[in-house]
Amino acid sequence: MRERLHLTATVYNTLGLNDCPPSVWDAITEAAMKQRFDALTVILNGPRHFLMDSITAGGATKAGKTIEAGGLQLTERASIDVGLMDLMHRPYRELTIDRDTIYRFKAGNPVFMLEAPDGSRYAMQAYSQIVDKALGYAGLSALGNRLKLPSGWRYTKLSPETDLVLGAKGTATVVQDELENTYQKLD
Repeated sequence: MRERLHLTATVYNTLGLNDCPPSVWDAITEAAMKQRFDALTVILNGPRHFLMDSITAGGATKAGKTIEAGGLQLTERASIDVGLMDLMHRPYRELTIDRDTIYRFKAGNPVFMLEAPDGSRYAMQAYSQIVDKALGYAGLSALGNRLKLPSGWRYTKLSPETDLVLGAKGTATVVQDELENTYQKLD
């Protein structure tokens, strides 16, 4: 029986600490962060812009330690168990993240969604400027025209009549598109 290599990725962000100034973020390098964290690899996973109207953290997510790295204050917010294949970005594939959060999207505000052929739905939690540095909120309504969605997938927009609440009591299921925008599966 072969033992599977087990890796854990720790996710840090600047939410509630600072606005992640581009001049500071752009100066951070993977090499410096690998040294800072004594890590095998580091993925600079930003900038990202969260879309929910409020975030409530609980448990270890709320109690994550705050550190300084590259001139930014960051708080540990989640962890991901990863295999070697998970280190490669593969869009539209579910990934489980360990965190305890409640995301609230207020009624009447647009929510950008992915819908899978099996009926699963995912709400965009953050758009990314990793692949497309010019992507902004104004471009999200027409984003479906740019995505190379797998067969049977759809990109939609909805304006819920009541608040849309996404919970993660220990784990959340997320997918990313090819632009590395992140969507959380609806409960």
